[in-house]
Amino acid sequence: MISVEEALRIIAKTDPLGGTETVSVYDCAGRIAAEDLVSPIDQPPFPRSPLDGFAFHSEDVKGAGRERPARLKQVGYVPAGCGTEFAVGPGECVRIMTGGRIPADCDAVVGIENAAYEAACGFDGDDAVQIYKEVGHFQNYVFAGEDFAKGTVLCKVGQKIDAATAGCLAAAGFAALRARRRPRVAILATGSEIAAPGSPLQAGKIYDSNSVYLKSRLKQLGLESETALCPDDPAILAQELQKRIGSYDLVLTTGGVSVGDADYLPIILAELGAAVRFAGVRLKPGSPLMLAEKDGTQILCLSGNPYAAAATFELFARPLLAKLSGDPSLEPQETEGVLAEAFPKGSAVPRYLRAKLENGTLYVPSGHSSGQLLTMAGCNCLAELPACGGPTPAGTKLKVYRI
Repeated sequence: MISVEEALRIIAKTDPLGGTETVSVYDCAGRIAAEDLVSPIDQPPFPRSPLDGFAFHSEDVKGAGRERPARLKQVGYVPAGCGTEFAVGPGECVRIMTGGRIPADCDAVVGIENAAYEAACGFDGDDAVQIYKEVGHFQNYVFAGEDFAKGTVLCKVGQKIDAATAGCLAAAGFAALRARRRPRVAILATGSEIAAPGSPLQAGKIYDSNSVYLKSRLKQLGLESETALCPDDPAILAQELQKRIGSYDLVLTTGGVSVGDADYLPIILAELGAAVRFAGVRLKPGSPLMLAEKDGTQILCLSGNPYAAAATFELFARPLLAKLSGDPSLEPQETEGVLAEAFPKGSAVPRYLRAKLENGTLYVPSGHSSGQLLTMAGCNCLAELPACGGPTPAGTKLKVYRI
């Protein structure tokens, strides 16, 4: 067996995937840009109004107020999306809606609540607009390119696209973009005892939760996956693995990797000619962990115990996915926490506890078995308990990996 640190160093040597793919701007959030994306236009492309009201020359409303309103002649109407050009001279204005293009002759806008259109309000029957507020030069005026100018780099190559960046790309007119290819992931849950959820539960069987958990975690991380169940039959297991090798970038297996009579995975991988990158890691739970490679496919074999599979996914599959995808945000984030209560059990190897980290304090649930999954519900981290011969006292500071 090797240490956790050595296993992570081996994983860190994994080559990133090559290739890119075109993705819609609607689906690009969470993807890694494969090119610099430069805006071909100003945003907004023209000076626009930030409110509903009237646009005019600010000089025409100097000193305006409720007692002494300025009177302007309306010479046009500019709703949002209007492309008509209006000439607005001294003493004139246009009615304008939010997002409307401000005429070139105008340098200010007043909100409708500070103006009145006399013909509609029955003041004196003319086409004058009364402005009740002084508005300064370029007040309530959104400049062309105020958000970003033509030539602005909206997203750099290698950057992970978030929702705001996706919105900016759309505002710049991008319908699609080139992104790094995401890892293709297959999950193969092994064991003659497991049954698909929803099927009749026969004697001696349990429902599969591992593939559901792993698929759900991958989805939370922004990755899709395919799942399948496989009995403890060497021929079928070899066939199912062979089908996925070369077609997927990562195959996650659960079960069949320890030293039991039906733990066939090490033998089958050797027969398939897979190169073992490591086999066995000094940690608890999940020490039979194994990583192999064949025809460009990484095969990470996790324990069949639900919590062991969950813990080793966080500790090892996430760094592996980060390397494959070129996305360091997939790495588990490290921090520290202090045990709220003493942990009663010692361990000859580092032990990873499910826990809830709140304001720097670690709360560890009472169930610690590697077969228990319910106690992980609500937990937001794994706490690393160093190898020790006895209980760990409350107040001990531990390394924490956020989930």
